[in-house]
Amino acid sequence: MPEENPTLARGSALDQATFDDFVTRLRHHCRGRGVSDHCTADAIFLVERRELIYGLDTDFTDKKVAVCDETEWFSPKEYWEDCDKEQRATLNRKSQEHCSDQFMKAHEDGQWEILGELEDHHVYGWDERWTFVNMHFTQEAAEAFIKRKKHDYPKGLRVYVDAQSYCWEFNAIKEALMGGRLVLSEPAP
Repeated sequence: MPEENPTLARGSALDQATFDDFVTRLRHHCRGRGVSDHCTADAIFLVERRELIYGLDTDFTDKKVAVCDETEWFSPKEYWEDCDKEQRATLNRKSQEHCSDQFMKAHEDGQWEILGELEDHHVYGWDERWTFVNMHFTQEAAEAFIKRKKHDYPKGLRVYVDAQSYCWEFNAIKEALMGGRLVLSEPAP
C-alpha cells in the first residue's frame, strides 16, 4: 500500500512541501471549486460531536429509544434482532396479549409499549444536538481529525462548515497565506 503524501492535515512536520500543500488546499476551499461545495469563501471547518438527549416525553417526539442497563435500541426491530429465541417468544406472547398479533407484525406504537413494560426496560423520547469539538482551516484536516479520533466519540462526529464572514483577523491571515504575502521562512541560525 503506497504511503500517503505528508500533510499538515494528518500531523506531518511543517516544511516547505507541507506548507505548500496546505496553501493549495486552503485556496481550493476559499477561492476554488471547493467554495461551491460549502457555499462560502470564508469557510471554517468545525468538527462537532453528536450528543443524544434522553428523557423527552414520548408524546412530544417521534424519536424513541428503549434502554435496559447501558444498552439502547432505537427501533423495535433493532431490539428484536438482538433477542435470542426465548426472548422473542416472550415478546410474541406479550404482543398476542396486548394487540393480538406477533411482535414484529404489531403496530410500532404497540411494540414500543410492550418494550416499555419489560422488566428493567424504559422507553424515552430523545433528540440530538451537535456541539463544538475543534476547528480547522481545511476540510481535509477536519476529516483527518475525525478519522484519527472517532473512537473517542461513540455517538459520532461530523464536519460542519461555518462562515467566518466578519472574523477579520482570521480572514486577513487566510488571505495573506493564499496571496503569498505570508510565507514559510527558515529560522535564523
